[in-house]
Amino acid sequence: MSEAVLEFPSMKHENMIKAYQDETYAAGEFYINGDGGCHQNEDYQDWLQKAKNYHLGVELPDGFVPATTYFLVGENKILGTINIRHRLNEGLLKSGGHIGYSVAPSERKKGYATTMLKMGLMICHDLGIDRVLVTCNKNNIASRKTIEKCGGRLENEYYDEKEKQTYLRFWIGEDKND
Repeated sequence: MSEAVLEFPSMKHENMIKAYQDETYAAGEFYINGDGGCHQNEDYQDWLQKAKNYHLGVELPDGFVPATTYFLVGENKILGTINIRHRLNEGLLKSGGHIGYSVAPSERKKGYATTMLKMGLMICHDLGIDRVLVTCNKNNIASRKTIEKCGGRLENEYYDEKEKQTYLRFWIGEDKND
């Protein structure tokens, strides 16, 4: 595994995130976790402004919470994306959690998800979030192993009627009421 760092998105990442998206789509995946909705925007510069607003907690769409997106960068490419929600709302408490992440298909099974999640947990701690909720699709064995490797304790399963999917809900960190 090469040296990788989390970087706040900027214009220098435009071609890298396009390559990341293209690789993900070519692998048959059409939703990218942890990219802060970047893959849903046609204009990267417009998305950058949205990402800055989400980070600052301004001009948020209804139902959204302040959140920060980072790109895991190494070898002059984006290896993964991670989105850290600064607080939870009802939907995030059920199935989204504080952190969403993904790794480029060609970079999987190299330890980047674990590295990125550990970095994300440090950022949560800096934000004052001591108990972090991380969820994954029940069928995503790799993500489950990553979460458990980072200290995740399974609380329960949640079936989302709208999405017709079951999510596993893990907490990482100490509950002050324990």
